[in-house]
Parts: sequence; C-alpha cells; structure tokens
Amino acid sequence: MQASTSTISADADKAPLEIAKDVRLQDGALSATSGEPWLRFRSIEAFRPGRLVEIRYASSPFDSPVRPLLRFWRGGGEFRDEILPAPCEGVGIWVGRVPKEPSEVWLSPTNRPGRFDFRLIDVRPASFLSVARRAARVPKRLFFAVCAGWVGLSRESELNWRWALGGEALSTYPAWRAARRDHAVTGLDLPRSDWRVGPTVSLLLDLHGATGAEIDESCRAVAGQSYPNWRVLFIGSPQDAGAQARLAAWEREGGFARFAPDKIRFESGELIGRLSAGDRPEPNAFACFVEHFARQPKQLLAYSDATRGEGAGLRPVFKPPWSPTLHRSINYIGRAALFRASLVASDADWTAAAPEDLIAGLAARASASEVGALHRPLFALARETNLRCEDVPAVYRENAPSVVIVIPTRDRPDLLGACLESVFRETSYSNYRVVVVDNESVEPRTHALFERLQAAHDRLTILKSPGAFNFSALCNAGAQAIAGDHLLFLNNDTEVLTPDWIERLLHFAAKPEVGAVGAKLLYPNRLTQHVGVLLGMGGVAGHFGAELGATDPGWTRRNLVPHEVSAVTGACLMVERRKFDAVGGFDAVNLPVELNDVDLCLRLAERGWRTICNSQVVLIHHQSASRGGGLRLQRVYEKERSYFCDRWRSAIRDDPYFHPGLSLYAHDETLP
Repeated sequence: MQASTSTISADADKAPLEIAKDVRLQDGALSATSGEPWLRFRSIEAFRPGRLVEIRYASSPFDSPVRPLLRFWRGGGEFRDEILPAPCEGVGIWVGRVPKEPSEVWLSPTNRPGRFDFRLIDVRPASFLSVARRAARVPKRLFFAVCAGWVGLSRESELNWRWALGGEALSTYPAWRAARRDHAVTGLDLPRSDWRVGPTVSLLLDLHGATGAEIDESCRAVAGQSYPNWRVLFIGSPQDAGAQARLAAWEREGGFARFAPDKIRFESGELIGRLSAGDRPEPNAFACFVEHFARQPKQLLAYSDATRGEGAGLRPVFKPPWSPTLHRSINYIGRAALFRASLVASDADWTAAAPEDLIAGLAARASASEVGALHRPLFALARETNLRCEDVPAVYRENAPSVVIVIPTRDRPDLLGACLESVFRETSYSNYRVVVVDNESVEPRTHALFERLQAAHDRLTILKSPGAFNFSALCNAGAQAIAGDHLLFLNNDTEVLTPDWIERLLHFAAKPEVGAVGAKLLYPNRLTQHVGVLLGMGGVAGHFGAELGATDPGWTRRNLVPHEVSAVTGACLMVERRKFDAVGGFDAVNLPVELNDVDLCLRLAERGWRTICNSQVVLIHHQSASRGGGLRLQRVYEKERSYFCDRWRSAIRDDPYFHPGLSLYAHDETLP
C-alpha cells in the first residue's frame, strides 16, 4: 500500500480507507460523530496472516495526539484490537504481527467527536532491521513468542509478539525522532489564515548569567516561529561584555526589547511564557499553543513536552497529563509552558523567581480544569529543570476516623501470619479494626493462627465466608462485617513497612475529590511491583514503574511521591465507605477474581473521584501467592478480561494519567 496524503477523498476508489462507522466527510474534512469513529481498509492484501507489518500515519500538530485503534476482524464477529502509538512527533509508526485470517481491518483515528486531521502514509512489510532493533530490547519476549507459536498457544504467542515489538530504548531517540519527522505529510500543518489577528505571545527571556551564544539560540528560534504575532522581553543581565553586545544587537531587531518592570502591560488576551536564555521553541511552538488555547477557552495555563541535550545525547522530556497531586511534590511542568495574562496580577514581580518556579506557582493557583497539556516536544531546553521533592505529612493522629482493614484469605498461614503481625506491630494509627475473611481454610495451622491472634488482639475479627473463591465477594462481605468510616483492603501476602501508613493513606482518602488510594508495593527482593495501574499496558492494564529498585525515582519521580493514576491494586487499597457503597463495591458478578480493583477505581472516577497512589507508603507484596503464582494461560480469566475491555475500552486506549507517546509494552520510559 503506497503513501497517501489523503486518507479519504472524493475519488473513493483511490483512497486507502473508507468510512466504516461514526465518521462524516463534509467539505473535504473528516468529522467524528462519536468517541469511537472507525475507518475501514479497502484492501487487506498487506495484512497477510502472520506477517510482520509497519504502518505509518500522521495527524495535525494542532490535534491532541491520540492513540489510534487497529481492529482485526475475524469470523463470527470476533475481533482483536491493537493500540497504536500516538503521533506525538508528527508521524506515528506501529510495527506488529498480523493475527490469523483477518476478514476486515478497521482503524479508529481519534477518541473524541468533532473534526480531525488524519493521514495514512503507508502499510508495508516490516524491515528486518526495525524488528531486530525492537526485539533486542526484550529478547526473552521474542523467544516466548516463537516457542508459544510452535506449541499452538496462539494467544500467548500474540501477546509476547506485542511485548517484543512494542518499544525502542530511549537511547535511540535521535534516530527515532528523525524517522518520524522525515515522513511528515504535507497539508497537515498549514498556517491558519487568522493567525495575524490572534493573541500576542509575550516571551519573557531570563538572561541571568547568559552567554552571547545562548541569547542567539533563543532569539533565532523565536524569530523563526511560524506564528507571527509575538514579542520578546529580556529580563536580567547577561554574563559579560560579549553577551551584552549580542543583546544590544537583538534589541535593534523588531519584536525584541529590554524589560521595564514599571512600564510593562499585558493585554487580557495575551499569552505569556518565561524561558531561560538558551532555551529554544520549536518552529511551530507558538502556533500550537495559540491553537490549543483557542480550542480550550477555559484553560489558563498549558505546558508541553521538551527535549534536552544535543546530537546523540538528545533525549525527550515526556510529561504526564495534568496531575495536581504529583505537581505538589514535583514541579514537572518546568519552563515549557504558556499562560494567559489573566492568571497573573498586573503588579507581578517577574524577576523574583526562577522561570520554572514562577510557572509552578501559577499552576498551583489554577483549578484542575484550568491546566492543560500539549503532548508534543515544543521546546528544546538548555538545562535541566530544578525539580523539588516534598514529603506529604501524615495526619489524623487524633480525633481520627475509624478504619476497617479487610483481608481475604484461604489458608497459607505463613503469609497471613506475617501480614497480620506486621499490621499489629508496625501500625502507629490507633482507630482501626481488622476483619479476616476466611474462604474455607482447612489447615490446622491456619485455625491455630486465628485462635492465637484473636486472643492477643481484640481488634481482630474472623469472618467465615465459604464457597468458590471470589475475591470481589470476599471483599464486599468483609466491608459489611464491621462499621467504619474508611475501608482498607489488604492482601494476605503483604507486609507493612511504613508505620504511619494508615495516616498517609487517609491524608488523601478523606479528601472529598479522592476515591481510591493505594501504596507502593515491593517484591520480596525489594524491586518495585506497583506504583499504580496503567490502563492499556500489555493491551489491558499493568504496572508501569515496576521492576525498578526501591529507591529508583522512575518516570517524573512518581515512584517516590504521591501521584494520580487511573487505578491501584486491591492488594492495598483504601476508600471512604460512603464512596465504596455509592458505586456498589467490587463487581462480584462480572469480575470475581481478575481486574475488579481496576474496575472499582474506574467506577469511582465516573463519579468524579480521583485515584491516588501514595508512593511514600511502602509494603512488601508476595503477589497472589495464596491463589497460585507463575505463568497463567490467556484462556484463564478470559471472560473477565473480555468484559473489562468492552466496559472500559475508551479508558484503556488512552490512560488519562499517562503520556500518549510512551510505549505500553515496557515497565519504564520507552519509545513506542
């Protein structure tokens, strides 16, 4: 399938895609009529079963990057979806394996109603080099993919092919970026005709200690902007006489002027930025921000991604969507941002704070709906942002709400005993009770443990709950057994390491806008197992940030501080009882064992309650030891996964707290 600058055109026979569902073609533009519009490939000749293919596509730089969905239809109405990388650098490239006998191939280019610009460039066999480069990152996955296929485990083979081909190391970024920019499609980034009457972009450029070369770098980049309505205001003094001369030269150019604190005035519609000398906006940076604010009139501040370094050392700085809890601990916005003049007082002291500190303070003043993110690297930063890392205080030591700790179990007295002993020994909080929900334990040692601990701790209750193992039902039964303001669900294979863990969880769980709160979980070898659940990881959901060391900061230091996530694991999950009851608790009908914790968090989110992972609360987790560990075949819990994917497809496609340009098939920051 050859390159095409038009996905759908009036000459339909030549277009590679046609409308399948919920898309309109009007005046030459595509418009989605739902949050899941679909286009259909006219020919599927390129999608031969078992073939490794590469698909390239592009979207407008003014559209928020979205992960497209690729759907392979099979007989009987069955299908398999692939989540493709978002085209955050102009072009998206997906390398993957075609499943058995597709009858049709569909593509969903966006996840929101309204006009969108999308172009299919081509579909072609994947090169040996691209496959080898990707598979070298995780050779075991390639081995498992091939071996599983040999023995007839097709689903396991498909899953491991996804992991084998799903990412490239961050060190390949210079070549990775060049490949996407070299294939950019014309016609998607034409200047808007009304730009010259758009808002002024006023850039305050900090010159403290700047060299002449740094001044030139920044000023040349601004002078080369595709958006014409801008001005640069210089702040501070450069390093030496040579830098002063370069400053004077730029002041003779139109649009550049020295900052005068007592004379500067901003119009209400102006957009303001604050950079350090040496920082460079990309050619379309101002244009993208102007268009973003035009489409988001309620937002007061927006930030973008950035790059750092040069040549082979060039690296991306991918930032999460707006996460106010994370931002209170880590100033991850940095300098790559613009804000409306209405957000600041007319007498603001622009020279008092470093650029990133000023922007961080403005973001903290705005409400959650007034801050937005442009998931494209629109600035090249000359130096790293100075990130702060703050501790969240423990609270509720006095006049504290009651907490009920619910622990489902079936035998494994070694695990349960260690869990309960750690709770009773380590917990500094006083107003809590523990209910162990016993699901037909038969070992004498288990019952001896119950008797011994009940005699030693009057806050412990044993609730008998016979029947087939149903984690959701066991948790719901334990929640109803004892009255309490907050519920804390805990696996029987965990051990508490943080004495004020309940206080720290309550700090967030008691907030009116927060639903579920989780903790950082470590494997027994002290590698990280959980700092939140990432939707879409591995195709459904997984633990991004896992397999790192206990003190490794992880992406934007989320492994060390509290942050928003889409979900947390039920191995340690606190929620206020009234919120838990409002959504009906865990789904014991559709999700008795798998994905019930993620589903609970998403149903809480539907009511407007955010989910927080407090990485400053740490527990050991032996991970599912009481119901069997090791490799599980894909047919196990298939019904639950199918229900979950049907129910939450839109959330799985684009996790609202993850960057759309990062791989869903890696535990750390990896290129897709």
